[in-house]
Amino acid sequence: MTDDFSTATAAAGEEDHWPSFDITPKAYEEAVAAIATSMNLDLVDWEVKHLDPVEGLDGTYIMDVTARFQLAGMDFLILFECKRHKDPVKRSDVQVLHTKLQSTGAQKGVVVAATGFQSGALEFAKAHGIACVRLVDNAWTYITRHTTATTLPVLTGAYSGYAMTPDGDGDYDFTLLTGSAHNSRSALIIPT
Repeated sequence: MTDDFSTATAAAGEEDHWPSFDITPKAYEEAVAAIATSMNLDLVDWEVKHLDPVEGLDGTYIMDVTARFQLAGMDFLILFECKRHKDPVKRSDVQVLHTKLQSTGAQKGVVVAATGFQSGALEFAKAHGIACVRLVDNAWTYITRHTTATTLPVLTGAYSGYAMTPDGDGDYDFTLLTGSAHNSRSALIIPT
């Protein structure tokens, strides 16, 4: 495994046609929270919070965004880390979220990035069930965690998304998501 930027052209989006954008980190986090709120996953008590304090075994974490819900009478917690960096997200950034998941007992972690992910970050995320998502100008895109064959997307609004998952042959599979509850649920919750 490697984190070399040069080996992560697919992860970083060599064919990426969305320009980078000017937005403050807080506005970026709020955009992630707004998208998570709009997912309307038909779950009991779906609640999204921005800058939510979450208790862990080793202290309190202020998470960029959290989503809480109930399913089959059980409580679930999703932790979102928002990375509005100029370079692709590194493996170490995903490892930090993994540590927070272990400490807090959250069921799912999602790293949202403006510029994509290095291959090592995607490999680690895949191995640990962490979703990688891109949010750039008018595009909400899942990078990891799809479970079914891809279908052509239908534009649904200001944001759309795509999932990119290592295929096991040293390459990546891409799935464009439309923001539908089914696609969002598949990318965030259902293990592959």
